Amino acid sequence: MDLGLNGKKALVLGASRGIGKAIALELAREGVEPVLCARQDAALEAAADDIRKETGARVHFKSCDLTLGTDRENLIKSVNEQVGAVDILILNTGGPKPSSAMDTRLEEWEIGFHQLFQMIVHLNQAFVPKMVEKKWGRIICVTSLSVIEPIANLAISNAMRSAVTAMLKTLSDELAPHQITVNCLAPGAIATERLEELMEARISKTAQSKEEYLKHYLAAIPMARMGNPEEFAAMAAFLCSQKASYVTGSTISIDGGKRRSTY
Repeated sequence: MDLGLNGKKALVLGASRGIGKAIALELAREGVEPVLCARQDAALEAAADDIRKETGARVHFKSCDLTLGTDRENLIKSVNEQVGAVDILILNTGGPKPSSAMDTRLEEWEIGFHQLFQMIVHLNQAFVPKMVEKKWGRIICVTSLSVIEPIANLAISNAMRSAVTAMLKTLSDELAPHQITVNCLAPGAIATERLEELMEARISKTAQSKEEYLKHYLAAIPMARMGNPEEFAAMAAFLCSQKASYVTGSTISIDGGKRRSTY
């Protein structure tokens, strides 16, 4: 299927590994010129080399701590210099450490706000005006299944990602007349290093072995397995496409049927 993305430019956050890297790779396969962003230069360079070798695409990268305003300003400047206007914005960041609501300190809530909410607003304000000028754009935010069903011991993520989802739904209404779509993808159990870290944290609070934990964990998923980043990336690429031009303001779960709600 031709997704109509050849020649488009994309900024992909969290692109050195996992879901972010898989999305960048899938977009590059469709002829998109991506800019990869993550914290570590070495990991970014390795990811960029992998994508170039597999697709032959032009791939750029810029390291950035997205919680820092000065770093974000440097990222914005670098992206504009490397590719000019961005057509596709993939908002994908790692989550904060697990904690209960009452055990989360005030300063941790503030860090979570900068990490998961403020940086998205900043990058939207930087890149969306050019999309409006061109009357075309795609914004996809990787959130979490927790925006539909809060997950125990992920208080900051539950709260901040839900706030992000509401803000982006508002933005989708504002940008729809300009042919810009805004959608969220809510991953369930996708086999990434981040999920491995969360599982290790949960297992440490139980008397279960990892094998026992995984048995019960997978039993709660109708498909009885974890998803992989490539499956997630395929949906992201479709939402970026011309084929999905009437899909906006949506949150789509990619979870093997795990959620219990009907939406």
